[in-house]
Amino acid sequence: MSEDQRFREETVKLERTKEAIRTQIAGIGPRYTGNDYTEQTLDAIRQERKIRLTASEKEPYFGRLDFREAGKGETLPLYIGKSGVGEENGHRLLVVDWRAPVSSLFYAFSGGDPEVVYDSPEGPVSGTVHLKRNLLVREGELQRVVDSYAEDGEQGGSAGDEFLLHKLGESKDNKLRDIVSTIQQEQDAIIRTEKNKAVFIQGVAGSGKTTVALHRLAYLLYRYQDRVRADRMMILAPSKMFLNYISGVLPELGVGDIGQQTFEDWALEQIGEELRLRDPAEELARWFEGDAAAGGRSDTPAKRKGSLGFLAEIDEAIAELARTMVPDEPFSPDDRRMLTAEQVRAWFAEENPLDPLMKKRERVLNRIKRWMEIELGKARWSEAEVRKKGERPLEGIRRQTAAAYSRFFFTKRAAGWRTRRKGRSALARLPDQRGKARLPPFSPEKIWPRSFIFI
Repeated sequence: MSEDQRFREETVKLERTKEAIRTQIAGIGPRYTGNDYTEQTLDAIRQERKIRLTASEKEPYFGRLDFREAGKGETLPLYIGKSGVGEENGHRLLVVDWRAPVSSLFYAFSGGDPEVVYDSPEGPVSGTVHLKRNLLVREGELQRVVDSYAEDGEQGGSAGDEFLLHKLGESKDNKLRDIVSTIQQEQDAIIRTEKNKAVFIQGVAGSGKTTVALHRLAYLLYRYQDRVRADRMMILAPSKMFLNYISGVLPELGVGDIGQQTFEDWALEQIGEELRLRDPAEELARWFEGDAAAGGRSDTPAKRKGSLGFLAEIDEAIAELARTMVPDEPFSPDDRRMLTAEQVRAWFAEENPLDPLMKKRERVLNRIKRWMEIELGKARWSEAEVRKKGERPLEGIRRQTAAAYSRFFFTKRAAGWRTRRKGRSALARLPDQRGKARLPPFSPEKIWPRSFIFI
């Protein structure tokens, strides 16, 4: 099946699903305004269902898995979404909830042997996967169809990775969002861990610990809804800013009524007395400006990093880096072609001055790559393809930029690397726990591919 055929097939399916959801929404009817308690309870249930259906109409599902259970001849196309939606007559599911046992196959299956097993409440269920398809639906419109596994082998391999990168690269706001459409196998294993096990999630900053924990909460409320209640759960966060950051995840997953507090607020509530917490600003003032600052060591890392002088040095270093970002030498992938330094500087100057420095550098690098593709007549060259051909035109600009960086940040001496006194990096002079100056753990040759630590 061609890409156009797949897209048309899924477009027809999406329209049918949306029409079925709209029919169910219309059948819910108006709100109950009487005083009967039973009717009020039923009306609340109907309104919750209406909210879920309205959200599902805009984005009913994100994936499709064609699965045939062992011993049965029919292969069922399972459409997986944030919330389960059944047919109005109740016979079949239009959309399978991402937390349902069979949905674990969508996250765990990555190709290879199509014979799979998943755990259901009745026991293990085995079968065969015939298709795994990623679908991107926005505001009720189908935008992308990618098969990460197909029985006929027409598509797959890196297609799933490309779809994942596309999803992760979508523009986001300043709130944490759900990841149900991009959950990876290892994350899914954590989310679906049995409820009676204590789970510690460890990882570096930004690795998704909080996101996985919140999705695990949603899973537990779905999987053990007869034993676990949302009003018996609580999220303890380090600050109100953090609570605001994560506030959108659980409502997107259809989970509400979970208490969210800072530890300080929860502790005061338990103590039950009129207490006033010390203002954090007072503690910072005492440490950096008051008696503690006068009597403590002035070279401790915390005080050094918290000082206004350190901030001024960082600003100065970044400003100098911006002035020396573009090398003075032209870029030439071979002896016949040359991109002038003036042109590169002009591209750099066109960038939004409010954007981060490394973002501007990345976009200029992409323009240089496009220029090289046009000049060399090779469409969509990647660095891996360049290296495969035995040519290294990209190394020229990497060396030039690394040299520009090194002229500012480093100078080489016989005894090793030391920081320049006049324009040295503020971070490079941070004392470590022994009070000795530490140098960045990389050489100039490695600077270009990565962002600076303080950007």
